[in-house]
Amino acid sequence: MSQHKEAQHRLNLFIDPMARLPLEIQSVIFLCVAPMESFQNPTPKPSAPPMVFLNVCRLWRDIALATPKLWCRIEMDSLPRGSNYFKLCGAWLSRARSLPLSVGLRGSMRLQRSVQDFLTRYRHQLEDLTLSLSPSHSLYSPYPYIIFKMGDDSSLPCLKRLSIKSDDEVFFGPDEWLQVLRISPNLSSFSIQNTFYDSGEFEGENEDLLPPITLSFLTDLRLGQPRSYASSGEGGASSVVLRFLTLPALHHLSISYFDIPSDAFIHFLTRSSAPLKSLDFAPPSHRWPVADCLRPIPTITDLQLSTPSDHPLHPWDQDRFLSFLQVMSTTPDLLPNLHRLTLSTSIPVTIDYDELLRMLIVRSTRNLQCFNLYLMNLNRLRPVGADMPNDQVRSGMLELVNGGMKIHVGPEYRNLL
Repeated sequence: MSQHKEAQHRLNLFIDPMARLPLEIQSVIFLCVAPMESFQNPTPKPSAPPMVFLNVCRLWRDIALATPKLWCRIEMDSLPRGSNYFKLCGAWLSRARSLPLSVGLRGSMRLQRSVQDFLTRYRHQLEDLTLSLSPSHSLYSPYPYIIFKMGDDSSLPCLKRLSIKSDDEVFFGPDEWLQVLRISPNLSSFSIQNTFYDSGEFEGENEDLLPPITLSFLTDLRLGQPRSYASSGEGGASSVVLRFLTLPALHHLSISYFDIPSDAFIHFLTRSSAPLKSLDFAPPSHRWPVADCLRPIPTITDLQLSTPSDHPLHPWDQDRFLSFLQVMSTTPDLLPNLHRLTLSTSIPVTIDYDELLRMLIVRSTRNLQCFNLYLMNLNRLRPVGADMPNDQVRSGMLELVNGGMKIHVGPEYRNLL
């Protein structure tokens, strides 16, 4: 029987043109079939790559097992599914050998012991971790983010990207996320959505007992989606973690929900002294001192401000909008490196286009190259363009456009200018 299999193998080598290719080329073909840069990690299904390669023939199985890059990414459930499931996932990642790993977890964030043990086993290789929390597993867990219970000496030394997604609002205490950040010293990107701070037992003086953290390599911090929050008025991400963080390498900061006062935010920017290039946030009220918050970050080149819709307390009204335009016109030392400015409003605001044009003219002599005014919530009862600038202002804006500046006024999908 073994001689028959050996003869069949030799015959396949003669008939199959792929079998005559060098192993390196065959591995590249397999990697193209199972692209490594796709949006989602592959799942351990027998009918999908790379698992399907193991069941075609011995040659394909040998190629798949000799290609570690095929096995360095996986999407798995965090809910218990029996020992066989974790044996399968463990065998999968062991084939990646020593390569950095990208792991996606779906389901409950209050991880079962088997999941924690699994992550502990591969924590020295874990480079990219995505947690997707489903609503059915977040409603009854007030503190769902108890993730890494791996001992005081545990760490995630290779973790560079951490992303948390949730379809429903969840709440946490600051020590829970700080614990995750504390054991990830080389983190470069941190993103969370739909998370809020539940003060609970950490109110007042107890918060001061939490030790601060400096993340020297974190360049991208995304606490929610500001424009999405502004248009819907729902969701967000807690900014309370900024009270405990120092981020000297931060380049991009995005905040959709503020639960810290402006002075705490300014203090965070001042002590970090980061070379911040991009800032995207939604000022929580008309009392929020936007200009004061921008002064500590003169390196900003891309600024996006969004107005939360139907804010229950103090919407960013048109007086505040006008005040911001005036500050930008009369204070040239504010954001001297600004190249791109985007203002998004989803509340009824009457734009002072004369002041807007003055601001654009002043900033055009400096570095401003692109200006966007997105009117998200146009009144459908009024004709489109009813609140657009008059002919004189329009002519002035078109002159700036002819001079090289990009200007968009109106809903994002249509430039009414």
